[in-house]
Amino acid sequence: MPTRVIRSVKQEIYLEALKDHDLELTPLPGQTVQVRWISDDCLFEQPAEITEVLDPIPMIVLKLIGDVHMIEQRGSLRVKVTVPLEYGLLRAGSEVWMTTTFDLSASGLRFPSSVRVWNGLHLKMRLLVDNNAVEVVGQVNRVSAKPREIRGHKTWETAVTFLQVKPQDRQTLENFVRAQYQRQQHKKGARPRSE
Repeated sequence: MPTRVIRSVKQEIYLEALKDHDLELTPLPGQTVQVRWISDDCLFEQPAEITEVLDPIPMIVLKLIGDVHMIEQRGSLRVKVTVPLEYGLLRAGSEVWMTTTFDLSASGLRFPSSVRVWNGLHLKMRLLVDNNAVEVVGQVNRVSAKPREIRGHKTWETAVTFLQVKPQDRQTLENFVRAQYQRQQHKKGARPRSE
């Protein structure tokens, strides 16, 4: 079940308890579960033992055990690139914030959010890619635990996976990302000549 990491100390992780309709699925102390997370477009899994279920603030405490395994490597190429981005909630009339991306792929992106969002939240997003407006619906899959200060304002590094993208927009993203990647590789290969 999806949940949110509240705190992580060494091998011990504090998770937000499951939602009311999923409470019967809450594991009990002593049980072993598989913890999954996404990092750099790869899905990882590691076994963990439930050590406590805390009340009155419902939290699940678990201790990571065993080895980390990569389950799946996403197919999309990802590049570090700054692209103008507008984002907001799906409901009509919701506030729209403007920022730029940290990185981008045809299946998702990372960006600094000026408001703290949560895992599972759906956002409507508009990217300006090579003078083309690309509109997507994305789902938040990771939010940094601590904010960063950028020009006196707090921001949370946020990762989003695209849920809805028009086929032509996905092609625009793929072409853009591939061109950026080739440009970056070319720069890495261009070394200054010694005289």
